[in-house]
Amino acid sequence: MEDIQEMKALRRRLAELEREVAGLRETERELREREEKYRLIAEHSGDNIWIVDLETLRFTYVSSSVFSIYGFTVGETIGKSAAEVMPPESFLLMKGILEEEMAVEAAGTANPERSRTVEVEEYRKDGSRIWIENVMSFMRDEQKRPVAVLGVSRDVTVRKRLEEELRLLAVTDPLTGAYNRRHLMEALFREMGRSDRYAYPFSLIMLDIDHFKEVNDRFGHEAGDRVLMEMADLIRKRIRSVDLLARWGGEEFLILLVNTALPQALTLAEALLDRMKAIPFAGIGRITASFGVTHYHKGESVDQLLTRVDNFLYQAKREGRARIAQDPSPP
Repeated sequence: MEDIQEMKALRRRLAELEREVAGLRETERELREREEKYRLIAEHSGDNIWIVDLETLRFTYVSSSVFSIYGFTVGETIGKSAAEVMPPESFLLMKGILEEEMAVEAAGTANPERSRTVEVEEYRKDGSRIWIENVMSFMRDEQKRPVAVLGVSRDVTVRKRLEEELRLLAVTDPLTGAYNRRHLMEALFREMGRSDRYAYPFSLIMLDIDHFKEVNDRFGHEAGDRVLMEMADLIRKRIRSVDLLARWGGEEFLILLVNTALPQALTLAEALLDRMKAIPFAGIGRITASFGVTHYHKGESVDQLLTRVDNFLYQAKREGRARIAQDPSPP
């Protein structure tokens, strides 16, 4: 009897093992199917899916879309440092974000499902730059510790360029490409605050094209538009990248000279006027302008500053045009 009972128990155990093996095989099949599905998604997605080891900051996996976005093959990318595919400023930004996330992890307040999205410039294989949107989250080990970063990268260069074009349309004069009045006013308020806090000087030059109505009447409005565009180009070539040129009115321009005292502003105005007198405008001849030059007086209002530079401009016009009237007060 005991032998019969043992045989029955053995058969039951064998049946259980067969069911367990069948279950494991089904689980393995499901895992293979799921792995194949994710692989196909990764390989055929237009986005680049990547994994970077947190310790070395090197790529341990990239999808084949890396080639269409960056021009690198999978083999050329795996093992490469993240620092090699980004300009220094982009790498420092990404590294800083990872350090912030690790600090949150260390504090024990991290959400395991949390992800971060950041847009940075990255390099293509030919050395050109593209804008990439990166969505990043941590991959964790058995103890739930972050060991790698899983990311999805998307080329957003076209969108960024469109955004920049729209931004420029909002802040620039469409004819001359100079900034518009609104943008200059915003910059002026910022510079006044900076000057009040840190005693940095700044100056303004306002100029008005002499006899501009005669240009329109004699040569037509298209010629007048060309004069405005050439005048803006002439000024842009003489100012620094930190300075701002705005079209203030019909034929009026205003130049904001950052960290510039009155004597340097006057030197620039003289150079601009000399250039106008020396070089004729295409198809029209010599065109000059009248200039008002002043600098910011600590604590004054924006209306006081603009009224003063405007008064100097019209003083120059009253005195005969093609000349400069300046603020006599010391810097």
